[in-house]
Amino acid sequence: MNLFSLAKQFPTEDAAIEYWIATRWPDGVRCVGCDHDTVYRIKTVGKTGKPSLIFECGKCQLHFSPTAGTLFHDSHLPLQKWFAAIALMCEGKKGISANQMKRHLGVTYKTAWFMCHRIRKAMSDESIEPLGSEGQVIEIDESFVGGKVSRAGLPEANRRKVKVLGIAERGGRVHLKKIKNLKLETITPILEASISENASQIHTDGSTRYVNLLPKEKHVRGNHEREIKAGDSLSNQTIEGAFSLFKRGVVGSYHKLGVEHMDAYLGEFCWRFNRRREQLEMFDAALSNMTREPLPYAKLKGGDDPF
Repeated sequence: MNLFSLAKQFPTEDAAIEYWIATRWPDGVRCVGCDHDTVYRIKTVGKTGKPSLIFECGKCQLHFSPTAGTLFHDSHLPLQKWFAAIALMCEGKKGISANQMKRHLGVTYKTAWFMCHRIRKAMSDESIEPLGSEGQVIEIDESFVGGKVSRAGLPEANRRKVKVLGIAERGGRVHLKKIKNLKLETITPILEASISENASQIHTDGSTRYVNLLPKEKHVRGNHEREIKAGDSLSNQTIEGAFSLFKRGVVGSYHKLGVEHMDAYLGEFCWRFNRRREQLEMFDAALSNMTREPLPYAKLKGGDDPF
């Protein structure tokens, strides 16, 4: 959903609230405490002096807001701004930085950063169906992200690089995961959980790392040097393209990432990449996932280690 469509569909805060209520409770509002279905609407005034809507449970008399217990929890921003932020993150092929979100929405950097991370949690797959389950060709590769440090030297830059393992269906879904090293005991569990036995072939580069990890009858080792000289497509072009797009986002949009948040950024990228043919449904899919449990600021802030 683009911003023009968003403004037409939600011209008022009430329209945004009603859409959220219908998204969260498609079969009618239920109490967040006892799950009772007799709930009354109460119009009141919020902490900022603006009119607000709360619900009262007819059984346990609990008062709760439409956003209580969700990723919107404890936010005093209008839902119109939240909806705009979700739309911007869904439409941004290479992502959008908190600084840019701050300028678009007219909020502080801290607020924008917190918003982006909560939406990022919604834009992630909590469970992933193994790739290649319908007989697709699978590609595997690894890449290194970041590491640039002014006047620190090449060894320090290499030490700070974040290792990322990538698995992709040729022409389909992709799964990127931060790993601490390239040892077999680190890679093996990820491959076993992420690749279906139905995959027709599994392509890697010429590295010997995967020789004893993958079924010999399915494993195809490529040779990039020979492929480039012959003018052929790279054997793992899909996953290489996904890595390239993510790195363009790091360089062009984010500039710096906290290493401890790398999996969150990778999850957002994969979620959006895997739905690249579902642009019209992406906003509603992300909004539905905002019903997930709250993400407190204290859990996020930690000690940033940007590369």
